[in-house]
Amino acid sequence: PLYALSLFLFMGFTDFLDGYIARKFPSTSTVLGTYLDPFADKVFISALSLTLWYTETLPGALVGLWIARDVGIVFSVYYLVKQETLKKIGSGNTYAVMDPQNTPLKVEASLLSKINTSLQIGLIALGIAGEVPAVNIDADLMTSLCWITA
Repeated sequence: PLYALSLFLFMGFTDFLDGYIARKFPSTSTVLGTYLDPFADKVFISALSLTLWYTETLPGALVGLWIARDVGIVFSVYYLVKQETLKKIGSGNTYAVMDPQNTPLKVEASLLSKINTSLQIGLIALGIAGEVPAVNIDADLMTSLCWITA
């Protein structure tokens, strides 16, 4: 569990560093990156939450809700981008739906989405930390975060 927590914190730090560099040096930011970074976050959170559900640390209903919501968001964004891209390149063309050269939209997470993702990551960190024998996590805190992130 300590190794898993260390790896989780390292991955979180590299994700933060990636975002920091993209904000600090806008020339390094790409339209494709605005799609891939949130998608990678969703995959990261989904994989870890499934693992914590498997170890009975997180409730299955919560994990299912998170994954269903994320799948819905991804498909909704894909559909919106497809519609906007087709408007830009013409309705006769049906190619290059996710081509960064032809996609007029950048993905930007709302403040509420950023807060929710941060709370999900916090809950996952607490769930992993709770598996470390020397760490005692308050069950009420875990329950509260489950309800807030749902």
